[in-house]
Amino acid sequence: MKTTPASAKRLNALRANSLAATVMLVLEFGLGVGVNLYAKIPTADDGKSLLPAFGRAVSGGPIVLTLHALLGTLLLITGVAAVVRASLLRSSELVALASVALVALVVAWQSGARFVGNEANAASMAMAIATGVTILCYAVILFVVAPSATAERTPQ
Repeated sequence: MKTTPASAKRLNALRANSLAATVMLVLEFGLGVGVNLYAKIPTADDGKSLLPAFGRAVSGGPIVLTLHALLGTLLLITGVAAVVRASLLRSSELVALASVALVALVVAWQSGARFVGNEANAASMAMAIATGVTILCYAVILFVVAPSATAERTPQ
């Protein structure tokens, strides 16, 4: 891919987006472990469907669960932004990686809402695996879009 000043800016924006998402995912993973091991999810949440479970997690859960749910939702927005940024670059590889990351984020988010509804181990495992897939995708984007490829070369 030939880098023009405009594409270099877009590549840098995608790298920043990917790095921010990776940092947030590591924080999200830690919060998720805390929820799984230490938080007491109210029994009133048993059997809740997707959106009511999310609403209860944000409004009525322990603080660690609320932070986990809100950060997960922010990650969805970050994932959409990464897909848009990759699309603007017209790189099928980057679009594919960002799209897989977004799908994995959606799976993790849905699994989290399911976990609040039934505390099933399978939902917790799905969140962990989806988080790992997402981190891997963003790490590959950071590797593929090497800093040297995004550096603007101007004569001095």
